[in-house]
Amino acid sequence: MHLGKKIKIARITKGYTQQELADMIGKTRPLISSIEQKGKVNSYTLSDICTALGVEIGEFQVHKAHEPMPAAMENSAIGIHLKNENNKLTEEIKTLKELVELQKEVIQMLKEKLNK
Repeated sequence: MHLGKKIKIARITKGYTQQELADMIGKTRPLISSIEQKGKVNSYTLSDICTALGVEIGEFQVHKAHEPMPAAMENSAIGIHLKNENNKLTEEIKTLKELVELQKEVIQMLKEKLNK
């Protein structure tokens, strides 16, 4: 998950709109939108965002999927949200794999009927 999505999750978790966050840090709503969409932000603005949202800058650090989540982040609102999102995606992947297998079976049955 890129930095912009993490910022968006933190903002929503705190109950702020993009405009409210922009006002808090003296920036524009379109800038906040751009940061959330593209994940690109300079260190000064990121620091201001962290202060406004009351989060440590370390919570926004990108870590690889195979690395465990830092303990400080694990029980934070963002960490809990990420765990929930991960669980949902894992279930969705499982369902999609099952659908693919079922589609393969249907295709095989149709091929057999076509060859008869």
